[in-house]
Amino acid sequence: MCWSELLPELLVAIAEKLTEPGAYLRFRCVCSSWRSATQSLPIPPFPKIPWLILPSDHSSLHHFYSFSEDRLYQLLLPEAPYCDLLLGSSSSSGLLLFARKDFPCQLVHPFTNRRIHHMDYSMFPSILDNVCWDHSSSMVGWRYKPGVIRDGHRLTGRYDFKSMTYCDNFIYALLDKVPEVRVYDSRFEKKLTINPPITLTGDIHTVDLALSPDELFLLVRVDGCDLPYSHIFWLDRHKVVAELSGIRWYHGVVGQVAGEEWKEVSGIRNFAIFVDFMHCFVVEAGCATGLKKNCIYSVLPKPSHHNPTLQNFYIQQFDLDDKSCQILERKLSQYEISASTCTYEPSWFMPNLNSYLGPKRP
Repeated sequence: MCWSELLPELLVAIAEKLTEPGAYLRFRCVCSSWRSATQSLPIPPFPKIPWLILPSDHSSLHHFYSFSEDRLYQLLLPEAPYCDLLLGSSSSSGLLLFARKDFPCQLVHPFTNRRIHHMDYSMFPSILDNVCWDHSSSMVGWRYKPGVIRDGHRLTGRYDFKSMTYCDNFIYALLDKVPEVRVYDSRFEKKLTINPPITLTGDIHTVDLALSPDELFLLVRVDGCDLPYSHIFWLDRHKVVAELSGIRWYHGVVGQVAGEEWKEVSGIRNFAIFVDFMHCFVVEAGCATGLKKNCIYSVLPKPSHHNPTLQNFYIQQFDLDDKSCQILERKLSQYEISASTCTYEPSWFMPNLNSYLGPKRP
């Protein structure tokens, strides 16, 4: 008898004792019969901490880093050797974007190797550098000849967005180099503009937008500041949703939130924020060992100590209490890749076994 012929009752009994999501995931990946036997079992929830997608060396085995477990994973992704860009979703869908220049893009679930079919991705143009995106069931935010796309048709002007984040039927799009946010209702094609904070002065070096279920955080660094961020602004997300929901939509009419609604704050309280070159994730600081509240986490590339042609990656912790930066001792630093094959930057995504599990790719 081979492993695939074990009795379903035995497989269920084993799977029910697996409480760690990574172990459950590996169990389901053994073969189709093991996966089928456990299809009806509740899936152990992943800690609400993002994983890091690491640049690939053009092999089918792609590396991921789990902050909560301080562990490197290898997942088999058949498209990985051929893609020029691999990015995670800004939302909690758990989907990845595979892109090749001059080829259609695909949204793929990394744990099942399946893609979604509710959008016609063959209509998407080629990928350029620094694309940003996110999606809902009816709308895809996309920056290429910048704009927002729904069912293959562009809805907005060609705004230069730095990031897009989907949350509860709304896509929040941050303009590049300008702390202005455009909010799009993915169901009714309504739009709301959140003006920049009126108290912000100086030339902007960096700006990022982070969303929690109840709040928006605008992270800003002005020129001449040595810290990762010099200003943090806060806005009640429920006020934004109420403002947008109250708009009676017809062509050409949009809502607006005044810049004075942003409140400058000294920290993010019990939250931690994970930041990459494209988007941010806000998480509760108590949900993982080693995660400190009121801190911002980012990834730094550095040449390898023993071979300058190789590149390592490190986690930087920016503590908003004392404005200090610290490089964390993590197993992520064990991952090395040739600098010549490192074609895109690491990006965070939120792993989700409960996200789309639709028809398998042909």
